[in-house]
Amino acid sequence: MKGRMWNSAYDLRVLKLFNMSCRRTVSTKIQEIYFHLPVNSHILLCCDGASKGNPGNSGYAFVGRNSEGVCLVAMTGGLGVATNYYAEVMDLLCAGEWAIKNGKLEVIFRIDSKAVISAFSAGHIPWFAITRRKKIIEKLKFIKFVHSYREINFSADSMAKKGADMKRGEYVIFTRRPPFLHHMEVENNPYYKFG
Repeated sequence: MKGRMWNSAYDLRVLKLFNMSCRRTVSTKIQEIYFHLPVNSHILLCCDGASKGNPGNSGYAFVGRNSEGVCLVAMTGGLGVATNYYAEVMDLLCAGEWAIKNGKLEVIFRIDSKAVISAFSAGHIPWFAITRRKKIIEKLKFIKFVHSYREINFSADSMAKKGADMKRGEYVIFTRRPPFLHHMEVENNPYYKFG
């Protein structure tokens, strides 16, 4: 037996029955994490992309909130068959273009993909996004990328999954909290990541 045990009463009884010694146990690390709203005139765009399969039907979504926690925008859209990485890149592009179009030039992007954050920051993104990224970087006065766990980005995650069910090019924009989002992240409320 090479696997790890869960250290349950059943595991321990079986080991005792066969007069076997204990093995390493699987332990769950619980991490307390917090959601923070932006300060001053900054806007927080919580972004996420989703793919049902990789590649598979994909969608993107972002939720924009101000420093008071008011939901300014929520957008979700379908991308057709694509990879999760493509969905995350398209999400940042759409969120950035929405911010520029609506005069929100001080933006904090919260996204759960470290690969997309580093690629977007360094400019090492797919060819189709180079021009759009350049325009976003040039027009925004303040831009910051924050890595976020899914547990404190669940609004965008939920909407991105809805986007994966949409047809390519189809999108929906809400100018306040969407009715199907019953809960949104609360500032300074503890959330828990298990892993």
